[in-house]
Formats: sequence, C-alpha cells, structure tokens
Amino acid sequence: METSRNFIIKDVELNWARLDKPVAPFGTDQYELQIATTDKATASDWSKNHLNVKEKDGKFVVSLKRKAKRANGDDNGAPRVVNKDKSPYDFTKQGLIGNGSTGNVIVYQYPYEVMGNKGIGASLTAVQIVNHVELSNSVDFDVVGGSEESSSIEDSVDLF
Repeated sequence: METSRNFIIKDVELNWARLDKPVAPFGTDQYELQIATTDKATASDWSKNHLNVKEKDGKFVVSLKRKAKRANGDDNGAPRVVNKDKSPYDFTKQGLIGNGSTGNVIVYQYPYEVMGNKGIGASLTAVQIVNHVELSNSVDFDVVGGSEESSSIEDSVDLF
C-alpha cells in the first residue's frame, strides 16, 4: 500500500467497544474497538489488507484504536458512531455498546516510516451499529449460605 485510504470492513462482531470516551490502558488516551469473525476467509482478507489478525477463542479478532490526541497535541476527536440508518448514535439514550453487537467499521490506513521501520498504520474512523446489544454491568454474586464467620490471611498463614 503506497497511499492512504479508508478501508470499510462490513458485517463484523463488535467487542470491547470504548467509543464514548477515551481510555488510557498504556498511558495514552485512545478509543478502542475489537472486531471479530468466525470466517477464516474473512480473516484472511483482513490480513491481506494490513490488519493484525489474531485467533482467540475460536474467533479471528482485530484490535482497532484511535488516539484521542494528534501528535501536535490537538484533539483528534472520537470515532464517528452511527445507527443502521446513519443517524448519530446517542450513548446517553441508547447505552454503551455491548459485546456481540454487529456492524460495519471504517479504518483509515496509511503507510509510515519511523526510525527505519516501515509499516501500515490504522486509525479507527467510524462505526455503524447494525444490531445493538446493550452493555450490561449487572453481574453480581449469588447468595451463599453457611457460616457468617470470616477468616483472614493471618488465621491461616504463619507470618513469622
């Protein structure tokens, strides 16, 4: 690939979407999304189009990101997120995007050369939500019967 381009990836599973506000897992604010497929031919096509495909839990996945700030410190903006009718997605009304949602993705790809290393970079540009699964944070513990006594680590380990 010699020139920059927008690459459209259609009909993908959307996972681990962090598109409403940036996160900083390694110290740099960024937006994140993982796309997945179970189709080997689709995964092969992604690889041929310069995406870093990994196999995980019977699926082929690609992690995409968009830095929140440009190299000069200016705001880079969030990826554009739309519904299937291309209307803007409203996180406050529609909720966060849960694993297993499906949609289409646009990635901006560009050739780079940094300190003698050449490659193809990718920046998440837009996401279209076709089938929305709302993120649910309702996981909780079950009620457990039995003794109400608690033990501490000091009860079971000789510290000295």
